[in-house]
Amino acid sequence: MAKASRNLQVEQTVDMILSAVDSCINNDVVQPLPVQQSELIQQRFAGHGGSVRLASFFLLAYSLVDEAWDFAAIPIGVRGKYGDKRLASALTQRHVTFHKNITAFGENLGWKGNVRNFDLSKDPRFSEFIAWIRHKNLAERKQLLDDLCLFIAQTRSVPPALPELPANYLTYAKAFALFMELSAIASEGHVQQFLVAAMLFHHRQKIGAEIITHHPHAADKFDNTCGDIEEFLDGRLTHAYEVTVRDDWKNRIPDLRDKMNRGHLDKYTLIASGIRNDPELSTPRHLLDFIAKVNFDLAIVDLTDFISVFCAELTAQEISAVLKTGYEFLMDPKLSGRSEFMAAYKAVVDRWLADGSATAATDPLTIS
Repeated sequence: MAKASRNLQVEQTVDMILSAVDSCINNDVVQPLPVQQSELIQQRFAGHGGSVRLASFFLLAYSLVDEAWDFAAIPIGVRGKYGDKRLASALTQRHVTFHKNITAFGENLGWKGNVRNFDLSKDPRFSEFIAWIRHKNLAERKQLLDDLCLFIAQTRSVPPALPELPANYLTYAKAFALFMELSAIASEGHVQQFLVAAMLFHHRQKIGAEIITHHPHAADKFDNTCGDIEEFLDGRLTHAYEVTVRDDWKNRIPDLRDKMNRGHLDKYTLIASGIRNDPELSTPRHLLDFIAKVNFDLAIVDLTDFISVFCAELTAQEISAVLKTGYEFLMDPKLSGRSEFMAAYKAVVDRWLADGSATAATDPLTIS
């Protein structure tokens, strides 16, 4: 008999989970999860990141599909487009927040190579949960899965749309102040990358170039991409950009060189926060010395400088479109979908709109 190319029980588990979650989401008359069960689930997952949460959920469901599973081994085939990636992506598309929008729990947890070397019952991240479910019978685990699916469905948060943005008082100074406030949002680089991508998107439309941005935590080699943001003209990659708010980017310079070479580019662009305050980069002489050690053409641009220049380049109407596009990038489950980042972004814009309306009523110099 030919060996199966993949573990179909992993796929069956994902199908079962999504079907159950969809039933909870689509059933408007479903009874809410009792407080006692909800509190018990919250206690079980308190303090755990999205990868541990989603992996635990998957393992509970898998125990119902593969009754021979020993509650210790990591199921073969859990990583990849049929397993962890598909499950995480599908839940993100449904706007549930239980898994904190991670993209691949197996990859994040280090489940690679010979997974038979792992023992979940001895892994401190899972041992308590595994001990809890392995002593339950089949019916009890089915009930627990139903409760967990309902709990997960109740974490669903569909983001509200961004309000209309009045371009009539988007002066350079006001727009710059707004973008700087947005770029200060603590968002693991999501907001910052998508603001840069949105500015490039609307600016490059003028020359017919296409801007494509990716998930901030995507694996570039796996996805065969050359940067956080890529620019194409007539189907050919012309520029690649890395956007970061991390202070350890200098440790990743060889990766940037590899991406430049992979894209057959002559120059690579890094847009980072805090460049102007970096003693190695703050003057042209220092920058020249630093680049000499790097040994390839790396354009290092301060995020504030980038925002300032593009606020000057874009029209008021284009800036209004940039704000909306940046929010749409955040909303896209394939790119982000993080509800807390969307809420922070919208709060900044709402506050700015309110302040602008008050100013418009009292300031005779406001453009009308």
